[in-house]
Amino acid sequence: MPLRAVICDVYNTLFRNETSAWIETFGEICQLQGLTVPPQELYDVWKSYEVGFRRIRTNLERPEASLPFKTYRTAWTEAFADAFRDLGLQGDPQQAAAMCVDGMGTREPFEDTFGFLERAGQRWRVSLLTNADDDFISPLLERHGLSFHSVVTSESAQAYKPAPMGFLRVLRETGVSPEEAVYVGDTPLDDVHGARLLGMRAAWLNRNGANWDASLLAPDYDVSGLDELERALETQEGVNQP
Repeated sequence: MPLRAVICDVYNTLFRNETSAWIETFGEICQLQGLTVPPQELYDVWKSYEVGFRRIRTNLERPEASLPFKTYRTAWTEAFADAFRDLGLQGDPQQAAAMCVDGMGTREPFEDTFGFLERAGQRWRVSLLTNADDDFISPLLERHGLSFHSVVTSESAQAYKPAPMGFLRVLRETGVSPEEAVYVGDTPLDDVHGARLLGMRAAWLNRNGANWDASLLAPDYDVSGLDELERALETQEGVNQP
């Protein structure tokens, strides 16, 4: 079936989200709140709780039986409260989480992002599906003057990838069937496996040359950048009008 839509993840796909950016934010938190702990140490303890949240937020066997949805802002606030307690710090968890939310709204694009989006938008419908809160995706897109056929966040879908709800919503809003879309993302489970479960084509944006986890559904495309993906799509699908 001809390709009619390209649906993209955001962070570490279109926009950078390296640990170094987080450490910078944690340094600002420590300075503002007068916390006598190295930013890296606070980040490491906080991250252990944040990763725990990611592990349990979605029931992969029965997505409809997942725990009640929780935004990143809420989860990050709780993780800061736990980290401050463990480290014996008198910090403000809500302020710290808010600073992380603000930081996510200022991430920088990869060098190939804008060119890919411009050219893809001339050939296919382009939408976003991202595990993110509305209040950091919206500022990020506004900051760079970007608009899409549909933007679905985990918050608006009330579900995190790889659960099907977000994929189904973005397909519906984009006006295409799963077979008519390719999903582009950097995360093997959330992005590639989740999309493939619904019958979508999936492109693994493997910028760092990682090895594939053979226990997951394999990507249709394994590419190191968006320009390479664009060439692969053109070669296989040809140029199709939206």
